[in-house]
Amino acid sequence: MLTTIVRLPRQAWHICPGYLVLFGIFFSLLAAFYPAAIMLAAGLFWLACYKLRAKISSRNAKQSLILVGLGLGLSAIALWQNQSLSLLELLRGNVGIVAMLAGVSFLTVISQPKIGSQESLPMGKRAIISTFLGVHLFGAVINVSSIFIHADRMSTNRPLSPSQLMVLTRGFSTAAFWSPFFAAMAVALSYVPEANLGLLMSIGGAISVVAILITFFEVKATLTKQTFYGYPLRVNSLRLPLILTLLVFALHYLFPDLSILFIITLCAPLLCLLFLMGHTQPKAVIKRHVEGRLANMQNEITLFLSAGVFAFGLQAVMVGQTWFSPFTLFDASAASLCFVLMIVLSMVGFHMLIGIAIIAPIALPLNPDRSLLAFIILASWSIGAAVGPLSGMNISLQGMYGISSQKIMRLNLRYAVLMSLVVIAMTFVLEAWLL
Repeated sequence: MLTTIVRLPRQAWHICPGYLVLFGIFFSLLAAFYPAAIMLAAGLFWLACYKLRAKISSRNAKQSLILVGLGLGLSAIALWQNQSLSLLELLRGNVGIVAMLAGVSFLTVISQPKIGSQESLPMGKRAIISTFLGVHLFGAVINVSSIFIHADRMSTNRPLSPSQLMVLTRGFSTAAFWSPFFAAMAVALSYVPEANLGLLMSIGGAISVVAILITFFEVKATLTKQTFYGYPLRVNSLRLPLILTLLVFALHYLFPDLSILFIITLCAPLLCLLFLMGHTQPKAVIKRHVEGRLANMQNEITLFLSAGVFAFGLQAVMVGQTWFSPFTLFDASAASLCFVLMIVLSMVGFHMLIGIAIIAPIALPLNPDRSLLAFIILASWSIGAAVGPLSGMNISLQGMYGISSQKIMRLNLRYAVLMSLVVIAMTFVLEAWLL
């Protein structure tokens, strides 16, 4: 075992970055039983990023360099203050999140909602709901690929209209409120693993209904001027999201000591293999995914790993300090202010992860209710993705369809304000009656 661990980094240098990510997933899972394995997982993920450095977007490269620099600088300050730092904890930062994102990506292999190129698109009011639910439910499982699947078909004969953009971006980003397979939930459970997943999904699901209603009535008002062409929702194609959710809850109930991140990271690839058992060439399908999708995750992996270094340094400095205490109690008022700050940071161009990496180390020493902190993390991610000009979703839409992020922000600005008021109201409801 030790010999394999020593030799692996030398061998890893020459292989496809996608396999480095795949091995990183394996060692991340192994770390649940052998904690030192997390160092190997982190090393493999960082090595994959280094080999793919030429493909990292300039925006992500700059933000990642700043985050790593700040994290290491803050760690040096903590050492100067005689704080004891753990190399294992430094490397552990966000590795579990990266592994989960890479693991969940396998679901795109077996979940591709499609309609024929000759099949007509549904129109009118019902199409608003079906499109929102389609991109929402599939986005909850296969992430941003859901937007492209829907948008490609909806823009076959015409450019995407403002109303279509509102439905697609809101439908996708709203999944961050509740989906256990979304990056937002991975981040929330990484910072506050004791949060109640069932409660978070229930509240997030309820808020998603509010988001659907706001979007429906706003888009419906435009139908007097233009026709809304949507995307049909196939009820039988919702089998995978349902199976996954039930499987995660069942395993969490049977093995409560295993983290939700571990369960999801393990189940997604295994379920993919199970579904592919009847495929004529399962090995070829998996190989294409590893050498294609996993080998092109450099932007996500770099940003998450860098944010983990920054969060480690900030938390190290915050431990035991008294000179910066914006709150003495993390109640609904403090949670609301933190939420607003994270939304503002998203709107001015920071990734949602950066705001979370700033707020979490400030809130955690106050011993907050874990579910309340996790809730505002999910809410800030969801709404921040809809209005953040540099969110991954908006950057992807800009690159693939030539739609400016500023336009998407303008279309979703009123929605963001209304949803923020709903979130703030919910924080007080949680504090008063549920937590």
